[in-house]
Amino acid sequence: MAQLFVPLQGAFGRIAGSGVNTYGESLERPQWQGAEIGLCDTMPDLLGAIAEAEYYEWVIGTHHPTYREGGPAWCRFLDPDGTVRAEALDVAYSAAQAAHRLGARYILFHFPWPALQMPGVDYAALGWTFKDADPLPLDAWPDEAVLYDWSRRCFERFAEIQERERIGVVLEIDGPNPYFFDGELYSRLFQEYPSLSICIDTGRLGLLARTHGQDPVALARRWLPWARHLHLNTSRWDEHGRFRSHLPTNASHTADRWPSVTPAADIARMVVEAHPRAIVVLEHDPRAVPPEELEACHAWAQELVAEP
Repeated sequence: MAQLFVPLQGAFGRIAGSGVNTYGESLERPQWQGAEIGLCDTMPDLLGAIAEAEYYEWVIGTHHPTYREGGPAWCRFLDPDGTVRAEALDVAYSAAQAAHRLGARYILFHFPWPALQMPGVDYAALGWTFKDADPLPLDAWPDEAVLYDWSRRCFERFAEIQERERIGVVLEIDGPNPYFFDGELYSRLFQEYPSLSICIDTGRLGLLARTHGQDPVALARRWLPWARHLHLNTSRWDEHGRFRSHLPTNASHTADRWPSVTPAADIARMVVEAHPRAIVVLEHDPRAVPPEELEACHAWAQELVAEP
């Protein structure tokens, strides 16, 4: 059956032992089978999160960077500077080694990164925020053939890391980029390296679909053969176009409500049906909905991963 993971991140060391994560999500729920640990503020926060996961006897996954202090916030795998790209892959290798030593089953990187900013598009109005690195302008990117070569070198190294370090490598879809999300470049790369996994962030997928004028369920189906991981949350736009993200997902978040609400429930069902052992991280903000609605979301998530 699929597994539900809770995210442990941020200033976790300050609340370790409190029974909640930094979003206020209860760690005492019996549904949790693992924790995805990363994006911690400091090394002590990371160590606190690891100790907490071990206390609950959870499976551990890691989200790069495991902690932000003193290191790159993101690996710039597709930076225009070849030296930076090579360094990013070296950092990824070191991060995977460290994650394996911490007992992690997998390490997740964002890819493609940095994002690509098309001229004349108001990304802020669409709901995008770029906290760790500014997107690159279109003229900073090569043509698709060169970009494929850069990306293939990354995938080749990721596959090598996975084999040598005995740790799963997961690539989470990231910011807007027509080369990857309007075309078939992403699918082509995973067809060549099928042992690597995709993480679909349902909220971000909705944002990508709106940005690129696509159907989010069809976009998810394109990558379904490799989508063994899911970051489950919902994005929503009101009648004025105002954007909210990381809302807890419930059974009503379906395709008939698109484009005002990401059809996260439909996408989640599709992923779990294709991959019965998928890892589902409830990457939502529990404070975003009333307590009774949060409980309904958790009940639905448990039903989602239950054995048929």
